[in-house]
Amino acid sequence: MTKEATRISTLESIVDDIENSDGKKKIVTSEMSQVEVAYTAYEKTTRQLDAAYEQMLDDFWADDSVVELVEFHEQIAKDARMLIRESIRMGIKIVKPLDAIHLATAKWIDASEFHTYNLHHFQPLQNLVKCKICEPYIAQPRLIAPE
Repeated sequence: MTKEATRISTLESIVDDIENSDGKKKIVTSEMSQVEVAYTAYEKTTRQLDAAYEQMLDDFWADDSVVELVEFHEQIAKDARMLIRESIRMGIKIVKPLDAIHLATAKWIDASEFHTYNLHHFQPLQNLVKCKICEPYIAQPRLIAPE
């Protein structure tokens, strides 16, 4: 299985787990995620947009049983700026503004975990955010039939 296929399978399993949790689990993310998740790899490669995919995105973001969007506000902005400035002070790769907003949002909601596939970029800031930064995972992954 390719790296991308493994990631997609993991993310689908996470959504399935949330949908079956009777409201006990949710994906909590900044409203900015709606801007970042704008197209599929196929759409990017072919430069052909699919209205069905856009509708699927709208349906996903509107499903408050699965995802909770956190409003961007002044305190998150200040925390995001602090994280960018701290990345400079620490001598690490400077944190991009949208990445800083996601980290500051995790800090604001007092998240227990922050999931990302860019660990090397985010982990140096873990102590400032005060939550575990890890790759997305599912405690009990779905079984995948052999090819």
